[in-house]
Amino acid sequence: MNKNNKIWIGVGIVAGLCMCAAVASFLVIREIGSRVKNTFKTDPTDIARVSDSIAQFDIPDGYELNMGMSFLNYDVVSLIPTSSASTDIMIMMMQFTGGTSMSQEQMQRAFSQQNNQPNMQMKVVEQRIEVIRGEDVNVTISETTSSSTVQFRQWMAIFKGDKGPTILMFQGTTDRWDDDLIQTFIESIQ
Repeated sequence: MNKNNKIWIGVGIVAGLCMCAAVASFLVIREIGSRVKNTFKTDPTDIARVSDSIAQFDIPDGYELNMGMSFLNYDVVSLIPTSSASTDIMIMMMQFTGGTSMSQEQMQRAFSQQNNQPNMQMKVVEQRIEVIRGEDVNVTISETTSSSTVQFRQWMAIFKGDKGPTILMFQGTTDRWDDDLIQTFIESIQ
């Protein structure tokens, strides 16, 4: 076999390996995209399934399940008002389904950082104990300290969900804050 044939065989092998790598990369990227697409649930039945995996609760009057998500070790569900005539408090639960070594403070800090809006500094204004699912939990209430005309409040606690620690958060404007709604909701969690 001459030198040119060996070079062409080598080029063919390298080209074949590159083709295999390209096809494998395409299939992996397509699979990841499909999984990410399937994590965000907008169908009411799918959202209810995610919600039920976190905890049973009553949906407040004037609210609806808005979004559900299951991705890796997290289940997330949010509830929003159905009209602007009701309070504008958003309710969100995020459950960590995989074992986590994070402390409650670390979980709260991570979740709070992800949900803070740009240019909105939150300051803790109250800490207290509430009962969720028969257990005492620490509640942290924070408010914006920015100079904007609309002030926001955030109520956050961590309780034991069906599959792991769960952050419960209420967030809305201070002028339309509804403590009765929050109390009724946390009492309904089973």
